[in-house]
Amino acid sequence: MRSQPFENEQTAFTHRREGTLDEFHDRYESAVERVRDDLGESHPLVIDGAAVERDERFSVESPGETDLLVGEFASGDEGDVDRAVAAATDAFDEWRHTHWRDRAAIFREAAERARDRRYELAAVLTLEAGKNRFEAVADVDEGIDFLRFYARELERNEGYRLDTGEPTPGQRCRNVLEPYGVFGVVGPFNFPFAIFVGMTTGALITGNTVVAKPASATPLIAHEAVSILSDAGVPDGALNLVTGGGRTVGEPLVGHEDVSGVAFTGSRAVGREIERSFVEREKPGPVIAELGGKNPVTVTAEADLEKAVEGVRYGAFGFGGQKCSATSRVYVHEDVADAFTERLVETTEEIPDRAPDDPGAVVAPLVDDDAVERYREVCETAREVGRVLTGGEVVGAVDGAAGRYVRPTVAVDVPHDHDVAREEHFVPFVTIHPVGGLDEGIRKSNDSEYGLCAGLFSEDDAEIETWLDRIESGMCYVNRSQSATTGALVQAQPFGGWKASGTTSKFAGGYWYLPQFMREQTRTVVGDAGPW
Repeated sequence: MRSQPFENEQTAFTHRREGTLDEFHDRYESAVERVRDDLGESHPLVIDGAAVERDERFSVESPGETDLLVGEFASGDEGDVDRAVAAATDAFDEWRHTHWRDRAAIFREAAERARDRRYELAAVLTLEAGKNRFEAVADVDEGIDFLRFYARELERNEGYRLDTGEPTPGQRCRNVLEPYGVFGVVGPFNFPFAIFVGMTTGALITGNTVVAKPASATPLIAHEAVSILSDAGVPDGALNLVTGGGRTVGEPLVGHEDVSGVAFTGSRAVGREIERSFVEREKPGPVIAELGGKNPVTVTAEADLEKAVEGVRYGAFGFGGQKCSATSRVYVHEDVADAFTERLVETTEEIPDRAPDDPGAVVAPLVDDDAVERYREVCETAREVGRVLTGGEVVGAVDGAAGRYVRPTVAVDVPHDHDVAREEHFVPFVTIHPVGGLDEGIRKSNDSEYGLCAGLFSEDDAEIETWLDRIESGMCYVNRSQSATTGALVQAQPFGGWKASGTTSKFAGGYWYLPQFMREQTRTVVGDAGPW
């Protein structure tokens, strides 16, 4: 069975194909100048459509230019969460009764508004999150795709309302999916537009209302997203934004007695704690969570090594390794391990230190000081238990501007069962492990609590078939030189993981994502009475 075609945004790819990359660069760079001039402002909470100021605030500085103030943001607390949940509860009945066609139209309008502001939103992502221009625009593109795809899916499934016929004469039956109520949406810093918009849209378009908490490192782009959705027609109270810390906002939100479900992207520990809290409190709603990965790549003796090196390079070091999908461990056939390692080290050392808005930027600055310290500790431990062949250094400043820059790092001789090779680090760090063959590569790839992304490089059809049949991973990539494990397009490559990498195994941007935000109801009416 083939899926219905869906046209993704793919802005940079389209400009390359059409030979208009100069236009892409010009529009992006002009947007960066405009956005930079507007930074440093103060931003409130948004509850029931109103700006809510708070005396307590927190500051966000640019990770690539730490003396540049992105803005100051109201720091919410448990009382603000209570007020936001109350507003969402009050708005629920009217919003859930808004016809599904009207809801779909609102999100399609939001997609158009985001498309019109594509480069401005990308500029915010560069200055606030440290993304280079290509990854920033791709982040915005993915958010637009989520808006359009979920609107299409709601319409294609006619609001998830199915006439199931008359099993006996005069007994009319219908099967419907209905929203739960108020959803808490807790977004990550690494895809702060795409994932924030995707989770929020999933909850809202299906008739739920939302209280959203963005990552404290990236609240500005969340304000922009909420503004777009509100201007497109999401009513006051149906979408509320409460910024602040995990303890002061996140915990009261996911633990609130009137929150029926949670959509979360972040660490395994936090996601599992949310899930446990729902079970312990016997809450009936879902916890829809994506929880990270420790993504392996297997390189066989039959691989094209140039493809493999390029794929691992971009998979491991794009956005500074700050992706749950980042390549983090590579199992290479012992016959080609030395050649692969030598070439990967060589090409890694060729990666320049560049500010995020530089056209040659590849590796992003790290999001905060804790990430820099984590990088130091991981590299130090790798030196103790193995060898660091390149990297392991904090750069600190690029082009005269202080930032959280570090060098991409390749390590070898780290035991497969050591925490350095098993735990997610969210820094530009990859370990290489020689193996005796494909079987050992698959076994060690699967020997992990995670199962998000995995990659294979082989030109042998039998090896590819064997690997696809046995690999324990939600996202599987073969011979993908553009990135061994990262990058997924809405509809074509729904994103999610197995095992400890998620809670539902139904993936974002896929055909089975939206029904998770709803509960099933069977309706039977005997006779001709009642609406149908």
